[in-house]
Formats: sequence, structure tokens, C-alpha cells
Amino acid sequence: MIKLDTNGKPFKYPTCFLNKNEYAKIVSEINSIYYSTYADKKFAAHYSTLDDDYCFYLFENHGFNDYNIYEKIYI
Repeated sequence: MIKLDTNGKPFKYPTCFLNKNEYAKIVSEINSIYYSTYADKKFAAHYSTLDDDYCFYLFENHGFNDYNIYEKIYI
């Protein structure tokens, strides 16, 4: 199944599975700094912590609150 953005355009990469709490946390963090950090980027990396693990999340940006998180990397 191909994931589509809110305009029906397919994302380029398969979506990385995150549980609902982790997904909500990361999307909320991205949204809170979207216009100052991510608005002009088609692809971006967001750094965060979860349960004392440091990670960065690679995502496709199709507009505010319209992201495809396609990779989670532990650092």
C-alpha cells in the first residue's frame, strides 16, 4: 500500500512504523518548529529523545502536518 499525502500525492519512501505515542510526539515537535525550521525543506531530519534514546527521524515534507517519517536512526 502506498501512503498518500493530504492532496493524494504519493510519498517517495515507505513509511517507518512508529507506535502512536511516538508518532504523536515527533509530529508535534516538528509542527512546533515547522515554519522556522522545515517549511522550505522537501526532506529533513528531526532530532529527538524517547525513553532516554537519542534518535533522528528522516521525513518527507509535503506541508504543515503532512509528513512521511520514513526512517528512525538511533544515535
